[in-house]
Amino acid sequence: MSITFKNFIRRIGKDTDFKPIKNQLLISLQRDSENKYKNYPRLLELMNKYWPEYSARSRISHLLKDHHKEIFDFYLNTMFPFRKRGLTYEDPEAPTPVDFKLIYKYQYSLKEIRVIEEIMQELNSTEKLENVLKRIFIFAISSFGPMVEKIFQRPFAFQFSSIDANQLLSGEWEVIAIISGREQ
Repeated sequence: MSITFKNFIRRIGKDTDFKPIKNQLLISLQRDSENKYKNYPRLLELMNKYWPEYSARSRISHLLKDHHKEIFDFYLNTMFPFRKRGLTYEDPEAPTPVDFKLIYKYQYSLKEIRVIEEIMQELNSTEKLENVLKRIFIFAISSFGPMVEKIFQRPFAFQFSSIDANQLLSGEWEVIAIISGREQ
């Protein structure tokens, strides 16, 4: 667990109290990613490098499917402070050129959980820990939509169809989200 993670959680918590009301959490996370003045353009450049081979038929979903690990590791681990070791992805699908689906998993470490609980206490948050863990992760992924729009040149959004959280025997939590991205 890093100082960066703690600062990230504190910033997001103060801005939103970890609540999705009026898209506050999503907007705060989008702003947070865009404020990465060096890494935001690097990720756009990476995606732009791949786009020419997919652009002929606007196959944004195939680009995301073929390069999902590289793109989402960069986004979640470099733009946001999610540990690379805690992230896994399963069953990427691109049923159409503009529809993308992926199972995202994140295992929060005990140190990360303690930081989140500490910040929730500081903010006098009445939210359940499980809900906060889920929201931070799924809204971080959803905040990627505007970046895809910049490459794709069309409205694009990520929406979750399923989200689950399980406390492991170690006390760590695993969040599992099935998230689809599609042209709007």
